[in-house]
Amino acid sequence: MQKPLAGMTVAILVANGFNEIEMTTFQRSVLEAGGKPQLVSVENSLVNGWRGSNWGLNHPVDKHLCDALAADYDILVIPGGVRSHDKLKNTAHSKRFIGGFMAAYKPVMAISDAVALMAGLDMLSGIMVTGPEANKESVVASGAVWSDNAPVIHHNLFSGEFTEENKFELVSGFINFAHDQYHGDDEDQQAAA
Repeated sequence: MQKPLAGMTVAILVANGFNEIEMTTFQRSVLEAGGKPQLVSVENSLVNGWRGSNWGLNHPVDKHLCDALAADYDILVIPGGVRSHDKLKNTAHSKRFIGGFMAAYKPVMAISDAVALMAGLDMLSGIMVTGPEANKESVVASGAVWSDNAPVIHHNLFSGEFTEENKFELVSGFINFAHDQYHGDDEDQQAAA
């Protein structure tokens, strides 16, 4: 399992103000795992990250959100970033795009406060999630079930708070989860043969 995401296209959903460290960590890891990361954004051509307490770098947008379909991707990663989420919440295409992954049971990674974005789009009713403690009240109010354990996997949704201490564990856990979602049954059948 050297390239667990080989041949898979991974949508990374962002708007200006996304958490640049979270995005670039997942982007790099997807590439190393053989996947093809693509930035999907409400912004045209370039999207600006947020790094710590300042604006970060501009990153090229691969696909505008209004033209993106969940059917064109295998996996969805949503980095944290309140500024980014505020823009995504106010865009009708966000609910359609994220909802397409959820309805098709394709792997979705909600990093840190991305659970608040999904809650704001009414997508977490009855789903167990976790994230930063500051998001707990609003996420629970949306009908989600909060867990203090991290990370949390519920159906196709993988959620967890990204920290300097756990970032590699979080990334590798999600990559293994996404791989298993697509190849788990195949490997079980091969092992039994």
